[in-house]
Amino acid sequence: MQNKLVRLEDIAQKAGVSITTVSHVINKTRYVKRETRELVLNILEEMNYDIRKPKAKTSGSKLIGVLVADITEDYYISVVKAIETYASEQSYSILLCDSEDDVEKEKRNIRNILDKDVGGLIISPINSERYPKEIKDAQIPVVLVDRKYDKHDKVFVGINNFESGYIGTKYLASKGCKAIGFIGYAETVYTVHQRAVGYRDFLQEHLPGCQPRVLKLNYRKEDSNKLIREFVEETAPDGVICATSDVCYQLIGSLEEMGIGIPDRIKVVTYDDNKWLDYLKFPVSVITQPTSEIGFTAIDILVRMMLHPEERKKIATEIFLETGFIDRL
Repeated sequence: MQNKLVRLEDIAQKAGVSITTVSHVINKTRYVKRETRELVLNILEEMNYDIRKPKAKTSGSKLIGVLVADITEDYYISVVKAIETYASEQSYSILLCDSEDDVEKEKRNIRNILDKDVGGLIISPINSERYPKEIKDAQIPVVLVDRKYDKHDKVFVGINNFESGYIGTKYLASKGCKAIGFIGYAETVYTVHQRAVGYRDFLQEHLPGCQPRVLKLNYRKEDSNKLIREFVEETAPDGVICATSDVCYQLIGSLEEMGIGIPDRIKVVTYDDNKWLDYLKFPVSVITQPTSEIGFTAIDILVRMMLHPEERKKIATEIFLETGFIDRL
């Protein structure tokens, strides 16, 4: 008898397939070729993976709360889609709330969700420095996704943002960039902060003559174009890491207005290979995140904590899924 509850991630790693593929095999939501399906099923049996579904329960809430920082971001659209797909197959429904990167709205959303009959909560917190008492003391399972609090006792699912920022900076340096900049939002956002730390660490270790060039934009403010133009004129970067795809979109617009060519004068690295990048006439390299896998992993862990109360005793568990890189230069 196993002592540790096996996760989709464990099955995927042993089978050498994606978490998404494992989920499709279990839930029969998409065709998977016979050899792969049989391999996954054999490993499921070997590792004693419990495929019991919540619909077999006679009690307990069938509603799961999902609170994201900003649903307009393509990243969250993909994550929420994976969460909803898995939840639906497990006979759950989700209650989705969007905080719109507004701390006060997030507080209201947390209270509203916890006032409902939800059996668990997945949250992407806005401010990593503020750990709400309502979340800390919640009597239901809570999984943090994409972003987390600096000090927490929950399960977190995301990527190693520090490493990704380091790798992005290393890549630009390998392409000959000597004046590398970083554009993001306030570093109270966990992902932005960690990516900026990775950026700074690489410069300190390998380009000590390159002073950090960091621009912090105001989220959803109309002064982004002005701030970007001033940043480029004053710091003259030859390479830039964009902390989010939205930042990249704003940077590209500003550079086009300034008549600055990509990648001739400034090479750009961003996060997430969004569809609009396909329409660019110039190359932008991308750090990719396994958004579907992040969503599937988060909901899988949450549902299993709901089914197995003993699993809720595991605290401060952090699961980092691997990023990819698309080199377009």
